[in-house]
Amino acid sequence: MDYTLIEPTDSRLHEPRLPLPFAKGSPMWSQPFFCRALLVLLASLPLAAFAQEKSVKPGINDSFQKPDVEAFVERFEVESREVFLHREAILAACRIEPGQTVADIGAGTGLYTRLFSQAVGPEGRVIAVDIAQEFLDHIQASSRAADQKNVETIRCKPDSTELAPSSIDVAFICDTYHHFEFPGKTMSSLHTALKPGGRLILVDFRRIEGESTPWTLNHVRAGQEVFEAEIKAAGFRKIGERKGLLKENYFVEFQKLETEPSELKMFLIEGTGGVAPLTGAPAAPRAGARVVFDVTAAAKPTEINPGLERAARLLNLYGAAGLKSSDIHIAIVLHGDAAAAALTDEAYAKQQSVEKNPNAPLIATLRAAGVDVTICGQTLARKNIPHRDIAEGVVIVTSALTSLINHQSRGHSLLLVP
Repeated sequence: MDYTLIEPTDSRLHEPRLPLPFAKGSPMWSQPFFCRALLVLLASLPLAAFAQEKSVKPGINDSFQKPDVEAFVERFEVESREVFLHREAILAACRIEPGQTVADIGAGTGLYTRLFSQAVGPEGRVIAVDIAQEFLDHIQASSRAADQKNVETIRCKPDSTELAPSSIDVAFICDTYHHFEFPGKTMSSLHTALKPGGRLILVDFRRIEGESTPWTLNHVRAGQEVFEAEIKAAGFRKIGERKGLLKENYFVEFQKLETEPSELKMFLIEGTGGVAPLTGAPAAPRAGARVVFDVTAAAKPTEINPGLERAARLLNLYGAAGLKSSDIHIAIVLHGDAAAAALTDEAYAKQQSVEKNPNAPLIATLRAAGVDVTICGQTLARKNIPHRDIAEGVVIVTSALTSLINHQSRGHSLLLVP
């Protein structure tokens, strides 16, 4: 459909100049129909369509040219402001993890910057992004006073966050998106800044005709559906909404879309256990973890045991996150039908009628990476497997039962590979 943007005469979103069948007064014109048509149009447009040259809301940021910071502190950080009153609930809903890098877009007085600083911990980073240098100076000073050494600041442009590519795990936009004069260009820069799998959290005012205050209707250029459509068109997918969390605002979560399937790569263990490096996605590896694999699964004679492959995959996930094999302790307990994986080449060839044990090279590699590979002594007795048939580097333990109990009592998480 051919369309152009017209200059706004009030606080509403630019209206597309529609063909005659859609003109006001025509049988096909109605607010619900027009809204649906507009959302379909927005969702189907490529990102470049939003890289508009003219501001969608001229003058909305005039008050931030030289802001009186103390006046804004009194205005923003008060119980009468919903996002201040419910700041702890909003923070919890963000699910920030220690060690992450969070960008507070439109940080203002630094209310959420300070909260994120505590949430990410000393190993994480918080980047306060704002268009006003006065706000950034205030955030730097208050962060130093609070000994929050993990806080940085970046002054953005009207059409760019100025964040480095693949530099953040989470982007947080609170009551700020409606201030974006160039939402397409700004969201494009934010999409670039997020790591693969990174998340975007949007909190903004509900703008509903007949329900919202006159201030909101005049100040906020569009409602939630339009903002969501713009964000999706910028390369994001909606993954959730926390309904009931807020009344005057909504809380929506998005994730960065990858245009192509991620290529499987190996970082610490070569040859097997490839992983997709979604370095900005939730549930990232953490240093200090301890895990024990309870492996009873067998494999085809020419294939690697799935328990050993999964251990290799876990190490590669750590490598993709920039961690070392020493940042996690892995123990593998083989028993039941998985016992064959621990045999010498000679014993394996005799038992499985193949040339050699395909698991032997991986076991050696895992052992070199610090993984404990053990086999249940009770399984060997029940299967009548001589101890001399167990490959070098594999430790025979009293039993899988006691080994698994002992590992868990020492703080290992249990992963089953049945």
